[in-house]
Amino acid sequence: MRRYIFTAISILLLIVTFFMFGYDPTKWYGKFYNFLSIFTPFVLGGLGILSAIFGIKGDIRKVLIVLNAFLMILFLGVYLIRIFGFQKL
Repeated sequence: MRRYIFTAISILLLIVTFFMFGYDPTKWYGKFYNFLSIFTPFVLGGLGILSAIFGIKGDIRKVLIVLNAFLMILFLGVYLIRIFGFQKL
């Protein structure tokens, strides 16, 4: 039973992290995302990977770990572009 709970938590964190990628401050949910820190996707992704490790064994675990890691790498790329890519030389 505990493995199912960890898998559900990992899926929930994956969905929340995915929706943070489509963040738009002009929408009705913009104030909530402005409240969150810049490191929140990395924390949520790390917790998603950790809870997937303790979740159901098999293909579900592998898929959740890969998707959470992919979103973390995607956010890292976006943040690096945002920090270093838009500087005036």
